[in-house]
Amino acid sequence: MKSCSAFFVLLWVTSAVAQPAAPANTPIVAKSTYHPDNSHSETIVDKTTNELIESTYNANEVLVAKKHYLLNERGLPTQGHIYDGRGNLVARSQVYFDAYGRATEMRSFNLNGQCYQQVIYEYDAQGVAKKPKVVNVDSRAAPAMKPGVIDFTNTAAPGQMMPQQAVPVPQQPPVEPKKKSFLKRLFGK
Repeated sequence: MKSCSAFFVLLWVTSAVAQPAAPANTPIVAKSTYHPDNSHSETIVDKTTNELIESTYNANEVLVAKKHYLLNERGLPTQGHIYDGRGNLVARSQVYFDAYGRATEMRSFNLNGQCYQQVIYEYDAQGVAKKPKVVNVDSRAAPAMKPGVIDFTNTAAPGQMMPQQAVPVPQQPPVEPKKKSFLKRLFGK
C-alpha cells in the first residue's frame, strides 16, 4: 500500500506542477484524476481557507484514502493528515521548503512518529522541477489503509454528520476435534 500512496503523491505533484494556475478570483478549484488501475482521486482546493482535500476511490467507487493538507500563501501543501477509507487518522505529513520557497521534501509519519516515506523534490539549474524521488524509509512503519464502507440508504440533512455504523463481521463456524482412526480406537495409542 505504501507504493500506492507514493504513486498518488507522485501523480498529485506532477499534475499540480503541470496544471496552469486557476484565475485569482476562483476561491474553489476541483479536479478528478483517473489512474491506470481504474481508481480515481478527487481534489478540492479551497483558497479561502487555504486547504486541499484529496479523496481517493478504488475501481468500485469505495473511498480508500482521504488527505487533508494546509496550504501556504503560494498554494503549496505545508502539512497534512492522511485518513483511511473509514475516516481514521493513519498518518501525518510535513513538507520542507528551500530558501526560494520551493518544496524540497515531503515526509510521511505514522501515528507513532516514525517516518515511513520521503518524497524528495529536485530542480535543475533553470529551476524546473525534476521527477520526484520516492524513498520508502521503513516499510514496517507504514500505516494500513482500509477501504471505507459507504451506506447510501441513510441520508442526513446538509451540514450534519451521519453516525458511524458498525459493519458485522461474519462468524467462523466452530472447528470440531479430529476423530481418532479406527485402529487407534481399537488398539489405543
